[in-house]
Amino acid sequence: MKKGIALISAIILIGITIVAVGIIYNSAVPIVKKLQISGETEKMKQVFNKLDEIVIDVASGGKGTRRTVYLTMGLGRLWLNSSDNSLYWKTETSAKVVSPRTQQKTGNLIFGSNLETYANETQYNGTDAYILENEHLRVYIRKTGSPQNPEHYKTSDLLLSVYNKDIRKSLDLDGLEISIDSNPLSVSGQGYTVLSEKGKNLPYATVTAYMSSGYIDYYINFTLESGEDFIIIRGGLT
Repeated sequence: MKKGIALISAIILIGITIVAVGIIYNSAVPIVKKLQISGETEKMKQVFNKLDEIVIDVASGGKGTRRTVYLTMGLGRLWLNSSDNSLYWKTETSAKVVSPRTQQKTGNLIFGSNLETYANETQYNGTDAYILENEHLRVYIRKTGSPQNPEHYKTSDLLLSVYNKDIRKSLDLDGLEISIDSNPLSVSGQGYTVLSEKGKNLPYATVTAYMSSGYIDYYINFTLESGEDFIIIRGGLT
């Protein structure tokens, strides 16, 4: 299939969604299928690298400069998102051609799998917050303090909201409190929260809360992965 595209994009993204990934299925995927998707993926990476070169050439040509290119496509879907000036190619496969939730960047080209997470700074009901969002959840986590200026907070105040898009309902967070060894001194103290990476088309996003409590110093990671309808909460000592 050939498509003519007027190149105005600044970002080019290749996304692969791996479905039904598991130890058992890997050996059952026919080698021909793996070779087919691997070949198509490598072809599209080369095509998009070339498109990136053309986009840069168009941008340097000044206002009104345009180029039209024709692409021959096999697998996947190609579309242009004019809201963020991005060109996307996406395909779904059960063949493990790339590890789930990984991302590679080369110039303006982004290649990876399960890149469905968005993360940024925002506000939630007037409170400074970080937003983590994927296909299923929209999560708001309190933004507080900094490494240079830690602030007092309670662990029960960290998760501001978890909205489930599938059921269109916010989850009840009352009573959610994180402690160490069930010690009441560990639930509050001085610290700060920080976002691992801002942006969209991310494999996952993490907000880390650092806490210096009256009991012990520790951190908590709140991670939202692409494709998942739950938050991963893990911690450790600092």
